[in-house]
Amino acid sequence: MDLMTIGGFCRNCLAKWMVLEARKLSKHLRLNKKFATAFIGNEEECQSTINALDSLGYDEAAKEVYGVTYPEWKKRHQKKATEEQLRLYKESTHIHAAHDADLLTKVDGANTQNGLSKRVLARLQAGAFRSLCHHLRSRSDEVQNMELMSISGFCRNCLAKWLVVEARKVSDQIGADNVASSYFLEQQQRTINSLDSFGYDEAAQYVYGCSYPEWKKSHMKKATDEQMEMYNGSKHLHAKHDKELLATRSSHDISSPAQSPPSDRSQKAQICIKEPTQQNSLLSDVCCQDVDTMVSPTVGVTQSMSASHQMPRPPKGGLSLKVGILTVSDRAAANAYESGDLSGPAVESTIASLIDQMNTSFKDQNIAVAHVEKKIVADEILDIKEVLLHWSGKSTGTSDSDGSLKGSYDLIFTTGGTGFAGRDVTPEATLSILDRECQGLMSWASMELTSKQPLATLSRAAAGTCGKTLIVNLPGNPTGAAQVVEILFPLLLHAIKDLSSSR
Repeated sequence: MDLMTIGGFCRNCLAKWMVLEARKLSKHLRLNKKFATAFIGNEEECQSTINALDSLGYDEAAKEVYGVTYPEWKKRHQKKATEEQLRLYKESTHIHAAHDADLLTKVDGANTQNGLSKRVLARLQAGAFRSLCHHLRSRSDEVQNMELMSISGFCRNCLAKWLVVEARKVSDQIGADNVASSYFLEQQQRTINSLDSFGYDEAAQYVYGCSYPEWKKSHMKKATDEQMEMYNGSKHLHAKHDKELLATRSSHDISSPAQSPPSDRSQKAQICIKEPTQQNSLLSDVCCQDVDTMVSPTVGVTQSMSASHQMPRPPKGGLSLKVGILTVSDRAAANAYESGDLSGPAVESTIASLIDQMNTSFKDQNIAVAHVEKKIVADEILDIKEVLLHWSGKSTGTSDSDGSLKGSYDLIFTTGGTGFAGRDVTPEATLSILDRECQGLMSWASMELTSKQPLATLSRAAAGTCGKTLIVNLPGNPTGAAQVVEILFPLLLHAIKDLSSSR
């Protein structure tokens, strides 16, 4: 409960993120035979792994996270919450990870007798780690490191350091592989050098979504006396880190052949994005999506880019994005949905998946989302316009109440209100504030999606620029919104690059 109150996640969230990663990996193995053969082995082994992934449910994942079954852990360790803890918990629900019960359901007909190999299990664990990192990135203002340390004994810095420690372990494992040394000496040594030159700064860049000094300047708040007291009183919980392991190694520090090439430090920033897991870097409430409709980034992105059109590669170089996602829905604004808003999280997670895939595929770029803001408004033109103008930096106030918005956002997605119902007014609200409309974007998206969903042609979505901000309307259906983002996002990055170059 304390973890949920302070960080918006808990051990149960880690278990559910592992289940989600299992569903995505299963789909990936089914659709990409070449990957399946390389990652798993022959067809029989692949099918056995798919069955094991499909049969993995919350109970199995929770046992991996807790070390015992959740009921057993609860009986041994869970304490009765005080009234103050319950009050704080209820007040923090806006940062809580939301999970759909469908996520926890095992796939029908799955064989539960097959176990998961250490390699596959490590991939699921890596996916949960990535989900946690993205969860914290999206809550940079609300979740402070000091409070995390006080409650749980770890913070974002610990995650970065653990990532470095893992790089050292993998380096040692590769160096000890005599078979690999015999046949892949040069490739093996390049990988070892990259892992050994990978340090805290690079790991922190991945965990925070930006450099630590930049995050600290933008998001860290001055601790109160009470927070300092809690922090000092919790030092017995704090994670300890081996400074020797965290130090970068040179080629002569490790057991490697004498003729090993010098460490290529230019590769070290690629370590995080070259992890075996390339699935979705989830934002917290992505778990409220229907797992069966989620698209594996490696498969979905590749297929959507190549199945029917030639997608341009993303722009070269670094690009740090500030993104706004506005859900336009009377019912969502009135909290009428039991599961909460689904379209906003679907857009958020799809962006994360695409960025992970692009950064992995193209070595000369580094795209990151520095800040994501989600908001829900009713189907009212004035309400929609107010948020769009504010996020575009054109309203009288240029910062949110918590000071998170400084200047305009680079990209705004709206979801919902693009149909023909009387209350569907998102395009009208958008067009009324655009400086320049881009009709080609939405026409092309509609054309590409028609083969999958004929009703896509009925969308009245608009797109264009308001100041230096690019605004794109998406459908309200979570799956449809994600599909449009997949098609348009690489193109939108080029437009954002052009807009930012003229600032």
